[in-house]
Amino acid sequence: MEQFPIIENVSLSFQNVSTEIYSLINSIRPDWTPLNTRLVTFTEGLTNIIFGLFDTRTPDDQSKTLIIKIYGNQTELFIDRQSEINAMSLTYEYGVFSQRVLIQFNNGIIYEYASGKPCSRDDVRKENIVRLIATKLAQFHNIPYQKIEKPYIIIVLRRFIQLLNESSFDLSSIKSDIDIIEEHILPRLIPNAELGKDLVLCHNDLLVKNIIYNEKTQLISFIDFEYTNLNYALFDIANHFVEYAGVDDADFTIYPTRDEQKKWLEIYFQVRGMNQQIIDDNLCHLIDQFSALAQLMWGLWALVQARISQLDFDYVNYANMRLDCYKNLRSILFEKE
Repeated sequence: MEQFPIIENVSLSFQNVSTEIYSLINSIRPDWTPLNTRLVTFTEGLTNIIFGLFDTRTPDDQSKTLIIKIYGNQTELFIDRQSEINAMSLTYEYGVFSQRVLIQFNNGIIYEYASGKPCSRDDVRKENIVRLIATKLAQFHNIPYQKIEKPYIIIVLRRFIQLLNESSFDLSSIKSDIDIIEEHILPRLIPNAELGKDLVLCHNDLLVKNIIYNEKTQLISFIDFEYTNLNYALFDIANHFVEYAGVDDADFTIYPTRDEQKKWLEIYFQVRGMNQQIIDDNLCHLIDQFSALAQLMWGLWALVQARISQLDFDYVNYANMRLDCYKNLRSILFEKE
């Protein structure tokens, strides 16, 4: 039986992927050629370059479709690619998702396709899709995970600050905030955080375009596991709520109402087997506080991307928008400091 991922010591170039890809996938799709396949560039990613390779002989069957991810410029500075692959293997092993990593090459991976369409900001508020997302995230958070380390939110905030140390941005106040967040605020928000309950394997990037909805099968899949790591479960939920804003023309005034949050949380905690959890305004307020951390994380991420990314995206404007959201929420996060 084939062991995946297959490791290939080659690099793909964005310019020549349409010709280079076939020798790379020969071990898993030996009969695929330019004559019987269709290569599609997916443009939703803000970090990497992603392609889909479809078999044109079976247009109604996409089960063998491949996704090719070529890593963005210098993203290894803040993304642990082996951790991403391990996370995808773990979600496959526990039956939460079905996308195996099939091939690992020097500057990317090839993995199985999640059939369906990326959600929109309207989709993620529909009752049936809300239930599917809350259920799937609860299943994700229930995956056994024994790695003991700091919560990812602290690791990634400090990594971004380190990468921005020599930039022209004045981050002195944010550096001070991060110290206070780690030493005082997080221990107050979740006292004595428990591994497997409060601290779980989190996706950490559950924006609407990373949620794939298959209307025919009524299944939800998540994609893009490059930030998946041990973190606060409530951060993952808060980050998803923040991302109701959408990707294109993001509108961060869109955020689930208290009633919407409570309905979402009822489904989530029931699936996690935590029926004793009290779902009230206090819990929603706690999630609001974590949403401030989500805005801070992605604001700093965008500043890093502005320095290193070769993709055509206005990262500076996006960073300012996210950091403005953080500043607006800061008083909620720091309310007892």
